[in-house]
Amino acid sequence: MKLILIYPKWPKLDRQTEFHLPPHGPVVFAASLPEDVAVDFIDENLQEIDFDDPVDFVGISMMLTIQAKRAWEIADAYRARGVKVIFGGIATMLHREEVSQFADSIFLGEVEDGRLASVLEDWKKEQLQQSYDYFHDFPPIESVGPANRDILNEEL
Repeated sequence: MKLILIYPKWPKLDRQTEFHLPPHGPVVFAASLPEDVAVDFIDENLQEIDFDDPVDFVGISMMLTIQAKRAWEIADAYRARGVKVIFGGIATMLHREEVSQFADSIFLGEVEDGRLASVLEDWKKEQLQQSYDYFHDFPPIESVGPANRDILNEEL
């Protein structure tokens, strides 16, 4: 299975200093993926998305509300190609009803403790739920492992 994890770009303010810190959510998400899942990470602030690159499933991570408009455009492009899209991140939690209109599924809360694996199993069975809500159900701290920074392109 090939999954593309996307961190959407957002418009910068006039005269804003351009800098980029690796987002935390995607590296935690990637660390929770089962080993049989190949993941490509695209920070759209640094890379362009190749919508023609074959992919099985798309994850979109939104930390900021300002990312939503672009995230919805990305989701629409993949869904038009028949690819399922799941959203997660802080902005998804803040705007769950609106985000749900552009997603096949949303994930709220933390991905550790096998939660992400169960989402992928549902996807494989074509039984993806509209919402996976773990917002108030924290995983045991022992299940929290190191982030997967291997997905970051250090050359950018």
